[in-house]
Amino acid sequence: MVHRVLLARGTALSSSTGLGRAHAAVASILERALVSDWTKAGEIDHAQRLSGWSRLSTRWWKHPSVISDKAASTDADLLHITDQEQAHLVPKNSPIPVIVTVHDLFHLSPRKIKSAEGEITVGDMSPGIIRRVDLSKLRAGLARADLLICISEMTQREVKREFPGIPTALVRHQVDVDYWNPESNPQPRELLTNYGDDDSKILLLTVGSNEPRKRLDFVEEILDGLPAKISDDINIIHVGSEVKLSDEELAAAFQHAEALLFPSISEGFGYPPAEAMAAGCPVLAADKSAHNEIIPTRCLVPSNEIRAWCDAIESIHAEWVRAGRVERIPDDELIEYVKKNLSPKAQGKSLAVAYNLAIGEDI
Repeated sequence: MVHRVLLARGTALSSSTGLGRAHAAVASILERALVSDWTKAGEIDHAQRLSGWSRLSTRWWKHPSVISDKAASTDADLLHITDQEQAHLVPKNSPIPVIVTVHDLFHLSPRKIKSAEGEITVGDMSPGIIRRVDLSKLRAGLARADLLICISEMTQREVKREFPGIPTALVRHQVDVDYWNPESNPQPRELLTNYGDDDSKILLLTVGSNEPRKRLDFVEEILDGLPAKISDDINIIHVGSEVKLSDEELAAAFQHAEALLFPSISEGFGYPPAEAMAAGCPVLAADKSAHNEIIPTRCLVPSNEIRAWCDAIESIHAEWVRAGRVERIPDDELIEYVKKNLSPKAQGKSLAVAYNLAIGEDI
């Protein structure tokens, strides 16, 4: 028997955003029949509201009412709200089971994490009054859910602590393995010439915003610790914080870079390392939750040891010199790792288990 699931969110976020990408991925695998015995009944969202009052009234009253009415009248078997920032949409006394995907609890449970640069705040420790009301609505919505999907083991542990008694399921995000793959979708290095790239230097990347937890200042400390003969051979592109790349340019960057540097102190998942690995790009990532759950041990570096990061980059440089200063070949082991663990098929299998758990059936 094929069951039907109704997907819901608030604003129709672009797939270029993390939450928008995650929602689109779930819709895609349902449409492609990768979630065994489940199909998409429809999607509910709304356009971006420009004014503050319009946004607030839509978020707190109008859209929750739409979701509640739809849950009461739909012939779907399940309502899936695709991120915890919309958990207030969980209807009261819903006639069908409701699940919410929890990407992280950084805002509901802010924390300080020690790093080499001192304490880094993750989440807003002092939200304003409107945001405090909003957070209380989100917490109440999560408490009403029948099942909470968690995208990492770290998030699952936190959810179990914050919402004891509510069933959870682990469903990791996916990446489009075919899109990033250098064989199925090759992108020329020339796409990066506007960003100072040329094949006479090693190309390194960072991908992320200027948020303190992304630790771009730490990257500068690492580069400052390198010998001049090595640092002179490096061109680094800071994607997201300094430059914005198109999808094709980002694919080219992952396919041609010698490594992605990802020193983030904490992530709900960590898309950039997964996408880089799917492109066969080596990753140097901080050994911290939760992105270290999806990154092979050989790609992890002690988060606060500058010398260890410098040594790793120096090894990359030495290999580049030994190879005749030519571009690396794709790392097939990383590509296969992502295909096995983070592909649309892998997510579809886990999501089917979660959906069946929510409606009380075994897969």
